[in-house]
Amino acid sequence: MSSLSRYDVIVIGAGHNGLTAAAYLGGAGLSTLVLERRDIVGGCCVTEEIAPGCRASTTSYIASMLRPEVIRDLELASHGLRMVPCDPMLQVPFLDGQIVP
Repeated sequence: MSSLSRYDVIVIGAGHNGLTAAAYLGGAGLSTLVLERRDIVGGCCVTEEIAPGCRASTTSYIASMLRPEVIRDLELASHGLRMVPCDPMLQVPFLDGQIVP
């Protein structure tokens, strides 16, 4: 028996959609494997350091598109999800340390 035959489902990509699908599939009792090529999971919903000391979401422009049903069903708040309003919506960091809001 190969190691892949131990899984009912293989999800390619550990972005927010892949992780959501895997959580629902696993919750339904299916043996689920998630594969991701990057060192970090979350896809466009990750926060990364884009300049020294400046962390930002690298591609997602707004997290409120995450469906409330998913937040509730997967109990994301109990796993550390915290929605933080963006104020200001955009900041521009410069190499000299100045930031233009």
